Amino acid sequence: MKYFQLIGMLFCTTITLQAYAQDKTDGLPITVKVNTTVNYADGSVELMGTTYSINNEPAQIFIEIITPKGATQTLSGRADKTSGEYIFKYKPIDLGTYKVIAYAADKKQTANTTFTVTAEINTDEKITLLDKALDNTFSKIETMLEAALNSDVSAADKANTKSNIQKVKTNIKQYKDASKQLNDAVKDAATLAKKYPALNSIIAAPLGKLSSLMEEKSNELLQIEKNLGAKKEKEPNICNTAYVISESCALLSTVMNVASTSIISIVDNIMIDKLWPKANEKMAKDAHFKETDKYLLDQSGKAFLTAKGTLSNLKTKSYGIGFAGDLTQHITNELIRVYCAVYKGPISGDYTLEFKNNGKMYMRYKLIYSGKISVYCTKKALANGSPKLSGYLEGNVTKMDFTDDVWAIEDKSSWDVIKYQRIPAIVPPVTLADKDPGFGAVARSAVPGSFYFPLQAQITKGKMVIRLMPALAEFNEALVNRSIVVVQQKNNALSLQAAMFSYPLTTANFILTRTMRMPEAAPTVTLDMITNNGISKIEKTFSRTETPNDTKVDFNLTLKLSNEKD
Repeated sequence: MKYFQLIGMLFCTTITLQAYAQDKTDGLPITVKVNTTVNYADGSVELMGTTYSINNEPAQIFIEIITPKGATQTLSGRADKTSGEYIFKYKPIDLGTYKVIAYAADKKQTANTTFTVTAEINTDEKITLLDKALDNTFSKIETMLEAALNSDVSAADKANTKSNIQKVKTNIKQYKDASKQLNDAVKDAATLAKKYPALNSIIAAPLGKLSSLMEEKSNELLQIEKNLGAKKEKEPNICNTAYVISESCALLSTVMNVASTSIISIVDNIMIDKLWPKANEKMAKDAHFKETDKYLLDQSGKAFLTAKGTLSNLKTKSYGIGFAGDLTQHITNELIRVYCAVYKGPISGDYTLEFKNNGKMYMRYKLIYSGKISVYCTKKALANGSPKLSGYLEGNVTKMDFTDDVWAIEDKSSWDVIKYQRIPAIVPPVTLADKDPGFGAVARSAVPGSFYFPLQAQITKGKMVIRLMPALAEFNEALVNRSIVVVQQKNNALSLQAAMFSYPLTTANFILTRTMRMPEAAPTVTLDMITNNGISKIEKTFSRTETPNDTKVDFNLTLKLSNEKD
């Protein structure tokens, strides 16, 4: 099949044109990544990715691993038939950097990555790293929140806020008690692993996974801290700060919930599948295993179990997703409700793009999205007239319809089609903002098909003017529709060829601004407000269709805003 690129045109409100490109890649696609960020000698490195088969059977994967000494080792296996996902575990021996090359089933496309094996088990350092990150992050949250408790906030609400801050500190202390127990267990185990290679081969893998977890969660907490620093205001506003803090607390809760749950799982793996009884069994047969070391091994096991018990006791309504839940609820249900005027409501819409070639459909997709919009200011500012508001618009794609026909452009006469697999972009089937148990907008925005825009607004003369600010979260590279086409020349079974056609989607910014006919230089929209008995409502539906050349684009959006109490 020849290589081709189609350039379509999307019609914009200013009658300018935007290019849309489709890409073709010869061969079956494949990806690979290392799922463990910290790897120890004799441990287990997790390699995972996705690929597709040349027929309807599970795809065959071949992986070459080039060791630091230059030797090549090979892994092979099959991907999941439905999802195309695969996972391999590899046990490295040498220290240094390893190169990984993954081959798709037809050997035309490859994916590459690397990983490094470190000299010593340093899980205790990673545990301490997470402890410090937790302290620093909540210290920043506390400082920002207290700075916003100005003279407009009553003494009683200030006292309640500080009481809820203390509840989070109590949870942090309980977690750190468990982390100390975990650290004691890890130090003893690492000390023994240095002396006994047989023991190292047993615990290196789970401790590598534990180190990876601690490093990953420390980096996530560091990002929360950086985000708070970027949003610090010269003159703190209780409404703006309250929203920022509630989102940060939600993400803090998510990070620590995942951390504690994963720690329990890893400790179970160590105690049940790895360290006990395997370690005791091996060490009992080692004539050089000293009594003092046997005592150390027993102490390490007890500390692992104690840490697990402490973390398990914390898994109550006041922990996990609720790690900072009381503070989050206090901010939302008391501070914001008492001191802030909030206008909020749902958004829903769809966007359809269709290309034709000489009247024949080539590609069509329709995405359906939904979410919420909210703007707010202090009640004091609202009373003074024409207030300026801040807020956000967030949502996600909940459904993707996709089809294509490459033969609308390609010459099919010389080919028999062996396989034609259309792969719509994977999106969650629910509105994440509505179904979120407390993860927060930052965590939600990591899901493919999600978007998040800060808003600035002003109420004047019975209207609300809303400006869409630069996105903090946009459709990412994972939101792509694809088709895999496998063909062979007629009467030539040895001429099998495969190709992947990728159709990147346009941005959420493009969809929203064009749907609401916002000017490109200053994306604003003016909405009429209807007020009765102190309740103000906005309801607006936007629809438009553009048909430049062989392209058809449909835009639809409905939004609602109200200051009515829940």
